[in-house]
Amino acid sequence: MIVETISRGMLLGLSTGVFCLVTCAPVYVPFVLSEDRKLRRNILSIGQIAMGRLIAYLFFGLILGILGKQIDGPWLNKAIGSAMILLSVLMLAFVAVKKWPHFGLCKLSKKYVNYPAFFGLLTGINVCPPFLLAMSAALSYASITGSILLFGGFFVGTSFYLILLVPLGLAAKVESIRQIGLITTVMSGVMFLALGLGYLLL
Repeated sequence: MIVETISRGMLLGLSTGVFCLVTCAPVYVPFVLSEDRKLRRNILSIGQIAMGRLIAYLFFGLILGILGKQIDGPWLNKAIGSAMILLSVLMLAFVAVKKWPHFGLCKLSKKYVNYPAFFGLLTGINVCPPFLLAMSAALSYASITGSILLFGGFFVGTSFYLILLVPLGLAAKVESIRQIGLITTVMSGVMFLALGLGYLLL
């Protein structure tokens, strides 16, 4: 039962992982391109993104296992909207830290905020079609353990595609690419703010 549930989640993640990566590209790609990192640090950042996503998936697995079919549209919309607004604020703060690193709040933010992990956590709550499929599959188990295991497998399956972000980081060695990365981060931040407000108003 355990192996079957995890395998089902993995297969779901592998089959929809490209779609997941494309959906989260407005966050991950600008982040990877906005800073010149050594290969080891780039891999570490991708790993932190993955850990943030894992926490989000397991949390949702727990909530779905507890609430089951009681979960409703308004509650879910508020959770998604809030996550998108927080993601927007985080992306804009990340750009501010890069542009004005000596500003007081930026210095504190750079020291205490783990941006990759938070990006992973908040995008893990981004309800895209693959995530909705995972939710439907988790609800079919009608148990906390089954729901968590399925989302754990889903995380493993989708995480294989994060490896594609590692070589992309090599492009950040070019200054103009880093500037483009920062600009697109601002644009994505504004987009997620608008989307988040839209979900809260539904």
